[in-house]
Amino acid sequence: MAGNTLQKLAAYTSWANQRLLEILEKFGSQIPSTSLHLFSHLLNAEIIWLARIQHLESPVQVFDEHTLAECRRLQESTFERFIGLADSLPEELETLITYKNTKGENFTTSLEDILMQVFNHGTYHRAQIARDLRQNGLEPLNTDYITFVLETGGYQEEK
Repeated sequence: MAGNTLQKLAAYTSWANQRLLEILEKFGSQIPSTSLHLFSHLLNAEIIWLARIQHLESPVQVFDEHTLAECRRLQESTFERFIGLADSLPEELETLITYKNTKGENFTTSLEDILMQVFNHGTYHRAQIARDLRQNGLEPLNTDYITFVLETGGYQEEK
């Protein structure tokens, strides 16, 4: 993977999740249950992947439901770890992780590919949440990658 692409995607994903969490908190009781369900699932998947990477049991299941306060706690306790993993050396990113999926099937996948899965999975579900909010009369915030770059200057590597 070229340069610091994973670091950029990690920073973007953290920004987008935080931005989405803030708008959901703003909407409060108006949030459609489907939106909260999808956001819970997005965070659960991140936690499950972290557990797989660390060869630990996940404390959550794929479709566990969370309150907004629990979502905030999960987001704050999880994503810095992905930013750290994305900053791994190239040879560390090639490390193969063996894990069981939610059906109990064994797989082996590189750390780099797992990170790409996590970042893409989040983008997919944030788009679903945006559509769900809009269909329920609530205006979602834009979480496009280019918006992240324009608003934040993108990921800036420490020198």
